[in-house]
Amino acid sequence: MPRPLHICPFCSLHCDDVRIDEVAKHGWVANVPCDRATAGYQHAFRDALDARCGDDRCTAMEASKHAQTLLSGSIPYSLVTTGTDLDSAKQLHQLQEAGRIRVLVDETASAEAWRAAISREGTLAATLGDIRTHADVLWTIGEVDAETPRLRERIDADQKRWVQSSSLDAESLAEIAFAIRAETVPEDSGTAVTEAIRASAYLAIILGRHAFVDSEATATAEMLCKLLWHLNQKRRAVVLQLDDAATNRSVTAWQSNTVISSIAGNETRKIDLRLGTPPDGARPVRLQIGGIDRGKAFAEVFLPASTIGIHRDAVVVRGDGTVTLPLVAVTASVQPTPIERLHQWITA
Repeated sequence: MPRPLHICPFCSLHCDDVRIDEVAKHGWVANVPCDRATAGYQHAFRDALDARCGDDRCTAMEASKHAQTLLSGSIPYSLVTTGTDLDSAKQLHQLQEAGRIRVLVDETASAEAWRAAISREGTLAATLGDIRTHADVLWTIGEVDAETPRLRERIDADQKRWVQSSSLDAESLAEIAFAIRAETVPEDSGTAVTEAIRASAYLAIILGRHAFVDSEATATAEMLCKLLWHLNQKRRAVVLQLDDAATNRSVTAWQSNTVISSIAGNETRKIDLRLGTPPDGARPVRLQIGGIDRGKAFAEVFLPASTIGIHRDAVVVRGDGTVTLPLVAVTASVQPTPIERLHQWITA
């Protein structure tokens, strides 16, 4: 009897159609057309035991002691993550309430700017299902494909008109907005976008990493909010920004009615700990617990941990914030989970 399809834990889409097979000579193998998921499954199934101090491999005990020395006197520790499962998010919040850590979300300046803009201006958000069913035009901005490689497939993008922009600056968006309002032709860089927007009945704007130029993110985000208000006078126009930290934001809101902090745009803040794999461009930390070890450039010390959704059952909130999903374990691990490892390290 074939195994049930697996929900992928490695990005905010959480695709629910991954087939996992047990191959005699190779152990567990995931069959999924996604480079990000493939790398995540391969790393998790290897269940590597190596810890690291600097450039050298070491035991977990040696790494833990070295990290204790590096971070002596730093309580509360600043801890950054791109996102966790529900139980881990609750425990992180409890540790923060107890004054042991301060939890921060690692996101880009544009993601933080968009979140701030919609809190002031308001906007029409959409779910993956809404876009798949209703949108006839898609406008992706930023690194959408790299962040969520299967997004186009999941929303039937091949059946829709699709245009793409790299990181938008305020001037480029202003030209597009003016052309739409005045019904003129913008500069060449915005012509395809403007024509697609004018032809749309249901426009879905999808924001990826670095959707806006960092130095102009606040102004660009607010301008996009105002453009959306104008567009909705004649058509439906919505925005989707998938969030790896949707679970953590939900837990913080439920338990304390506050907004979780972010490190985006704050280059001077010192970061002590990281839970999980660092994204491209992440600032270095003293200790990383769990995830993929990307070397000393990202963390001085690395402690391995098991992978939630591969070695342990868990629950997550999908990146569009609309549904909770069960992550079902595939195999066992000798490693503790990242949150268990964090507890062990803090109480050592």
